[in-house]
Amino acid sequence: MATIPLELVPLFLTVAEHGSFSIAATRLGIEKSSVSRAIARLEQSIGTRLFLRTTRMVLLTDEGQLVRDRLREPYAGLDAAL
Repeated sequence: MATIPLELVPLFLTVAEHGSFSIAATRLGIEKSSVSRAIARLEQSIGTRLFLRTTRMVLLTDEGQLVRDRLREPYAGLDAAL
């Protein structure tokens, strides 16, 4: 099992929620390129593609949907606790 930096989780969840790197960057107050690099790092560390990217949209892969579903609730609890 891959260990991932915790700071990548909210980036991933925000992109997954909005289907956009640009919107996620705006919501998180960071550059779009930072979001893009973070998602690439996450995908590389777990060894699978999480998003299908086109010039017009960003869609979760089947693996991305599974990761989102598994991370959403635990991260919300952690976020609320902090």
